[in-house]
Amino acid sequence: MNSSYAIFEAEFRTSFRSSIQSLKKRFASTFFISFLGIIFSFACIRLMNFVIQNPELFPEGSNEGYGTILLVYFSLFTLRSAGITYRKIVKSKIMDMYLVQPVVPRSIMLGQFFSVLIPNLLITSGMLLIFFTGNVVTKTNIYVEIEFLILLYLFSFLSALSGFMFSLIGSLYPFSRKLSFLIALFPILLALLLVSNAAHQDPNLAIIIVLICTLLLLVFFYFMDNIFVEALESYKINSSSHKNPVRILQFNWLSPFVGRRASAICSKEVTSSIRERDVLSSAFSTFSISLLMVFWWFKVGIPNEPVGDLPPKLYYPGMLAISLYLGALLQCTMLGSTILGVEGKRLWIMKSNPVESLLIMKGKAYAILFMAFPGLLSIWLPICILAKFPFEVTLFFGECVLILLFVNTGLGIWSGSAFANFDESDRGNPDILVQFMLMGTSAFFSSILLVLPASVMLYNHNIGLLAGGIFVLLSFAVMFAGIRASSSAYRTIYIDSYGV
Repeated sequence: MNSSYAIFEAEFRTSFRSSIQSLKKRFASTFFISFLGIIFSFACIRLMNFVIQNPELFPEGSNEGYGTILLVYFSLFTLRSAGITYRKIVKSKIMDMYLVQPVVPRSIMLGQFFSVLIPNLLITSGMLLIFFTGNVVTKTNIYVEIEFLILLYLFSFLSALSGFMFSLIGSLYPFSRKLSFLIALFPILLALLLVSNAAHQDPNLAIIIVLICTLLLLVFFYFMDNIFVEALESYKINSSSHKNPVRILQFNWLSPFVGRRASAICSKEVTSSIRERDVLSSAFSTFSISLLMVFWWFKVGIPNEPVGDLPPKLYYPGMLAISLYLGALLQCTMLGSTILGVEGKRLWIMKSNPVESLLIMKGKAYAILFMAFPGLLSIWLPICILAKFPFEVTLFFGECVLILLFVNTGLGIWSGSAFANFDESDRGNPDILVQFMLMGTSAFFSSILLVLPASVMLYNHNIGLLAGGIFVLLSFAVMFAGIRASSSAYRTIYIDSYGV
């Protein structure tokens, strides 16, 4: 246990120092964006209080949201933990140093698991602190049951454990070996998803079932030290024997619009992201959101009663808008924030090429758009078809997809240059503080650019479509401004920044 703690402490200290340094460099911008995020959080608390105070207006009532929060929280944080495990542990070169030390693999595995778990618990505690503070400031007086808090922390622990285990198992080769473990663990994961969604019906029973699932996973986890080592070795063997597993994608049709060099950069970015699996985690998260939407449709259907003064058919447009935003946040903002940092020490190759920084950033931005669009498409069309949206409404949400794509790509590409993280163990991901800043900023601007045309759409569909088109052009201008800002930031990055 001492060895495990030492490994965790080393990983935690490194991440903490990185966060502090980032804060010192960008204190003013950090404070401003954090302020916007807090204001947005308080607004969400006010909205939550409105739902609770008016249960007759919402067909599922306030209790239904109890389980939904746990379900979404567990799903997203499991995916987050899996991504961190893959980037910082499976792909990390420092693991070779740990494995040659006189330390048993189980101790190394435990230390690395704690480095995934503790941030989850800290984030959960931070979210609760913001909530309770906002509850006092906004005078909403929302009562939170102790059973909900217990389940929230249990799912916080389980999301780290599940993400850690599934990421390691997913790195095994051949495919048949990983499949056997995944099939064995899938019933437990399915049980947790179902229990989280239905927790509001009997919280005490939900706690008992979750504790049983936790015990089963812990037993499996305790004996998977050999799998831990095997996963690390499998990744090294596979990555070294498949230097180019994906054929170079060609974007020749893009050349007349953006130029040959920009299209070549776009092709390189898409190919590299797929080969290195950088895009797969966010893509999987987005498709999971789509599945959750479809699941919710079959579970609830269209409400039978009006939601306030609005017809029941507007219930799903609201959910769809939120889902599209989450998809854009994951695949545009967060993926874009790694766009330069992921290059690491190889960035000198790009900077030595006689290509204008603006063209480089254009190519990277187009790559983000192409990689993000399929995920948002999977969210947009299924629920429009299932809920039988009118054609004009379906088309309007297509405009919303473009708005979110452009705005969040612009924000992501700018942050990827302004807050570039060249630590190879992080795979270009900015520190946790910057990530929270980006979430708040993305929510703020996305809300503004969606609410205004949506308000017009409620008044008149045809005029709403026109307003949506105008805001598509406006969001494209925002993206181009982000590209220009990122190109300026790119020119100020010097060789000592990325450790060459």
